[in-house]
Amino acid sequence: MNSVVLESPPWTRRLWIYAVAGTFLLQAVLVYFFAQPEQRPPERPLFRTTIQFATDNEAVRQIASLPGLDDPTLLALPSLAGFSGTAWLRFPPLDYQPADWVEPAHWLPLDTPSLAATFSQFIATNVISPQLIADKPLPPLQRYEPNFPNDPLPTQSVARIEGELSRRKLVTPMKLKSWASPEILSNTVVQAAVDAGGFTFSATLLSGSGSLNADRHALAEVSNARFRPVPDAVRAGDFSRSMTWGKWVFQWHTLPVPATNLAAVISP
Repeated sequence: MNSVVLESPPWTRRLWIYAVAGTFLLQAVLVYFFAQPEQRPPERPLFRTTIQFATDNEAVRQIASLPGLDDPTLLALPSLAGFSGTAWLRFPPLDYQPADWVEPAHWLPLDTPSLAATFSQFIATNVISPQLIADKPLPPLQRYEPNFPNDPLPTQSVARIEGELSRRKLVTPMKLKSWASPEILSNTVVQAAVDAGGFTFSATLLSGSGSLNADRHALAEVSNARFRPVPDAVRAGDFSRSMTWGKWVFQWHTLPVPATNLAAVISP
């Protein structure tokens, strides 16, 4: 038999690069996990207390002149957890029981003769005079003075304007008549709206007088009434720009009905 020796193939350049990189990576991992971390030394505590050594007489004099050097509270302040807690911070309460003592009653002596002295002195110094009712004069009686109105009775019918319309001046006079009626006529109330030119835009009867002819006459007079125009509206030429509202109140003068007309009114 012939023995054949198998030889391994040579490593290529790429294989050597992979082997070197893997070895380096393995060492980095082992160093990371097994290496001890660097321990920082602890910081030195700050010692805030200052110690001064008296090396000569001048230093001793300066230390002795410090304020409050003899105050014991500079070294040990009062605290419940310190040595001064049990000394004078934790003291037991005082157990004091006062004695129950009651003073006996001391009654004042009664001065019997002076019991009515105050009342007698009041009677002696305050003299009450008798009431002289009959000596006073009788009060005067109030005299009744009747007050009758002196206003004369109206002799003709009148009309007045109420509301905002009363501020405008009436140009055309009113011609009102007296009306014959068996009963006194009430007032006729007419609501009117006047434009800026002074003409009556609308007239509405609000309250009648009881006479149809008197109410119609009032509506006719209100419709024909003429007021002074508004100067601004006259210059602008716009007479319907604003309306002025008001009320006409007509107080009628009532005449007695003749006998012939009264019989005709009463007859069925």
